[in-house]
Amino acid sequence: MAQPTTAETKIIQTIIAVLKERPGLDAEYLPNDPTQQTTDNPVFSGLFRIFGEWGSVTLPIFLAWRITPQQAKLLIFQLQSLSDHQPLLLADYVPENFASQLRHHHLDYLDTIGNGAISAAPLFYEVSGKRKKAPKILANRSHQTTGAKILYQLLKDPQLCNQPYRTISQRANVALGAVGPVIKELQSKKLIIEDTRKQRHISHRTALRNLWETAYLGHLRTKIEFERCTLSAPWNIDSLPSLIKQQHLEDHVIIGGELAASFFCENIRPETAALHLKKADALKLMLRLRLTPCDDGPITIVHQTADNMAFKQRSPEGLQLADPRLVRCELLYGEQPEALAIAEAIEKLYLFNDEHEIDRSA
Repeated sequence: MAQPTTAETKIIQTIIAVLKERPGLDAEYLPNDPTQQTTDNPVFSGLFRIFGEWGSVTLPIFLAWRITPQQAKLLIFQLQSLSDHQPLLLADYVPENFASQLRHHHLDYLDTIGNGAISAAPLFYEVSGKRKKAPKILANRSHQTTGAKILYQLLKDPQLCNQPYRTISQRANVALGAVGPVIKELQSKKLIIEDTRKQRHISHRTALRNLWETAYLGHLRTKIEFERCTLSAPWNIDSLPSLIKQQHLEDHVIIGGELAASFFCENIRPETAALHLKKADALKLMLRLRLTPCDDGPITIVHQTADNMAFKQRSPEGLQLADPRLVRCELLYGEQPEALAIAEAIEKLYLFNDEHEIDRSA
């Protein structure tokens, strides 16, 4: 269960205080029961009850803060996937352009400024347009660049959470001092739990993946994105795999984005691709692949952040494909509406059963 950290608790308390100032409204936070390790709603951080003489509504909490445009798209996707539970998004600040999207999709939200929209009978609440500066709330360590790298390694190898911090830092390619705060934060969220033998376990990998996606899109991706490119004529996206083989670069290029998705799912005609390259080799490989810098090119060069970014199985042609988690996240990063359906298909085909099997055995 995703228990709130100190920073997240401050968001909840501030929103409760704002609601209490409105006539006829009161609110309280109902935390998850720490004695229950069920994983029915692992991504929720407890319940939020709003009440008054008119009655009451109780909704599961989904927390966010410092929402970037890319995170906004991801949040809508995640909230829609949880719509059966009618989640309530709590955030430090929800910009009006994002708020209008939430209202369009009938997604409930509140922020610490007083903006919000809830449609849960008998409560119908809507306040928008408030721009007063939000209280300063520090982002959690797991949402930063180093946190994203550590979370990815924990997703790849759930047993890693029980290894020494030095092992985790080496696997994630981060400073040793960055590991402890992230692990402790995951423990406070109950995403890492200890058994009676003091052995650490991941409690729910899907909830952990949601956290990683937010960190990757909000912080890490913009730091590792190197160049937008286009292929020199007569080459195009469809012929890029052949060009990689022709240049004998199967062990040096990891294919991601829509092009990788076309290998994972049927009936996809890719229009874009992401190529994950080692930082030291990026320029040299771009030349060999006949890639020309272009501000709106269909090919994005991304620096690899670790040595295990590739899927365990290669394509029939022997090409390296990015891990399905990474491909799914890259599809959410893009701007194509159809990418959402492809991302859902990748989750069902490659992630859902695997993650839940691990969760049941934890």
